[in-house]
Amino acid sequence: MNAYRIAVILVAGLLAGLNVGADEWFAPFTRVSDYKPKGPAHCFRQFNIDWSWIALKPDQLPEFLSEADPVALAEFCRQTHVDGTVVMAVPHHGYCTHETRVGTKFPGMKGDWFGRTIEELHKRKIAAFGYVTLNWNWKFIRENLGRDFIHGKPDANGVCSSRCVICLNAPGYLELVEAYTREVLENYPVDGMRWDILISAKKGGLHGSSDCTCEGCRRLFREIYGQELTRWQDFDERRHMDFYIATTTRVVERLRALCKRIKPSVDIWQNCVSSYHENDLNVGRSLDIAYNEFADPFRLMLLRGAIGKPAAINGLMNNAGPALGAPLKPLDHREWRTCLALGGRCYSYYGHKQTNHKTLLPNEALQAWHREQLAPFYAMVSQIEPWLRDATPVSQVGIVFSEATRFRFPKYDRAPYVAAMEPIANASLQRSAPVEFVNALDLADPQKQLSRFKLLILPLTSGLSAAELDCLRRYVRDGGCLLVGGDALRHDPRGKEMNDFALAQELGVRFQAFAPSAKASWTASGRLADNPIQLDGKTLVEVRAVEGETLLSAQRGNANYPLLHVRPLGRGRMAYLASLDSPELTQRAIDLLAGPSPLVVQPPESRVILTRQARQHRWVLHLLDDGPCTVEIRREFAAATRISCQFPASGWTCAVEKTVTGLQIRTHGQARDRLLVIE
Repeated sequence: MNAYRIAVILVAGLLAGLNVGADEWFAPFTRVSDYKPKGPAHCFRQFNIDWSWIALKPDQLPEFLSEADPVALAEFCRQTHVDGTVVMAVPHHGYCTHETRVGTKFPGMKGDWFGRTIEELHKRKIAAFGYVTLNWNWKFIRENLGRDFIHGKPDANGVCSSRCVICLNAPGYLELVEAYTREVLENYPVDGMRWDILISAKKGGLHGSSDCTCEGCRRLFREIYGQELTRWQDFDERRHMDFYIATTTRVVERLRALCKRIKPSVDIWQNCVSSYHENDLNVGRSLDIAYNEFADPFRLMLLRGAIGKPAAINGLMNNAGPALGAPLKPLDHREWRTCLALGGRCYSYYGHKQTNHKTLLPNEALQAWHREQLAPFYAMVSQIEPWLRDATPVSQVGIVFSEATRFRFPKYDRAPYVAAMEPIANASLQRSAPVEFVNALDLADPQKQLSRFKLLILPLTSGLSAAELDCLRRYVRDGGCLLVGGDALRHDPRGKEMNDFALAQELGVRFQAFAPSAKASWTASGRLADNPIQLDGKTLVEVRAVEGETLLSAQRGNANYPLLHVRPLGRGRMAYLASLDSPELTQRAIDLLAGPSPLVVQPPESRVILTRQARQHRWVLHLLDDGPCTVEIRREFAAATRISCQFPASGWTCAVEKTVTGLQIRTHGQARDRLLVIE
């Protein structure tokens, strides 16, 4: 036992004799309070020792951590070139790995495993992030079976797994989570704090559980709505969803407030504040970093913009497949490197099928995967980190995101909105011109510098406030271009349908109706169509042109409607596209309105991302495919004249040539994970 732990125990005994309460017993010690944490935004090679899903039967608990060696686990992380790892204080099992007065330690655990693990990690300069489960506390569920705030039942073996859900308004439950969190933050030098599974009991929710009417729900309902909650059948779907969002938002806000009171310098985040979940994305703006669990560049870009963070923890290894017994796949360098260039932080975890619940170490098959796949990649990332820090992708096109758009759909389903944005973002990324998502809440923020965008797109985006609409008007009048797609701007901030577009006058079109969707086939023709384009989608909007120029029309039989309409406004242009169903048509409109791309890449299927490091006055060109390619960089996006560094230093060559429009770079060779620094 280390000297620090001995001191804690001695002080605890002394204070106990003085009848000091639990809160005073866990008062911050100098060593912890003085520790300067290294948050997840500064860790590019993160790892999660994910063992929440092993040894689920209650009778297996005495074996848990019985042979766990903090030194062995820290060494495993060091050998994998990890610089930050999650350390579970309270996993889903509901037992604690830290010294606790409010919970129960794992019965088979020897000593303070949590504290000793953090100590060993810090010796190796590896950041340690504390972890507390939120909804799947299986010990709490078993102890409260039959109570009205527990929804679902364990199986015949007593395994709760994901079958059981705790209402997050359950009396005393959030207080318990807060107490766990307080113990961790006040007594251990953690570098960050994460909570897992931000869900609650809701009709039609993630687990299909019925709406809860426990005492905690009734109390919160009275606070919010000033009336009694009797039965949920008396309320419409909107009230159900509003209350669910209020429940999960309350949890985020309370845990954040607690942590910032204890130690503001510790970064905090939640795993279920993402585009995949029903929780309010805007609540993530109060957290310190975004968390995108799966290796999806589009979702990464969306989440970073929506939450307004320069970086995001990005789960570059979705181990759900291997966790269920599927074979481990080779590491996908292209996708991993893409996510790094887009502001992601590497985050990997191994699944429960490969984990020994006694040692918490992976089996030999997974250890081999780490040695042969992950460790070499993380070693490479450690070398290129100077060119990843504080770097932002160069984007000339922005997509305006508004969380209020989901309110127009049944059950506040965000999926149709996401589906409208995804093909636009992915097509631009494949053309080496990534878009940037801008939350409507940030439109008035001068730091966002909207003028740097050649084009802002609103694909179905709705629910903007009067102030946010004014920001868009100013952006266009000052020289920008705005593209409104489909029936965007036709719903108010609560999702109520309006008779016309919020910017109808500026757009120069008036909403008429939706075109018949039963296998409708429309033909687009006009200035942008060398050949007629067939439109077989469902969301063609019929509009009437009032002012401006129609560049493309949609025809079916004798019917004819504006498809792409443009109207000048100040020094800029307002544009309306009546259908987003044709990626080809959408891309043509973007190319027309945004102008030349920052990069032209040959062959075109090669993916290249240009990022800017403003403090260092340089740009970084990430070459994400192997083999020769040619990249032309326009001067207005990167006023560079020379290559100052290349990585890797050998195995490939490059040549640079100044052109009329900027810089042309030719590469040869087959080296992997290439990048160029240009100044």
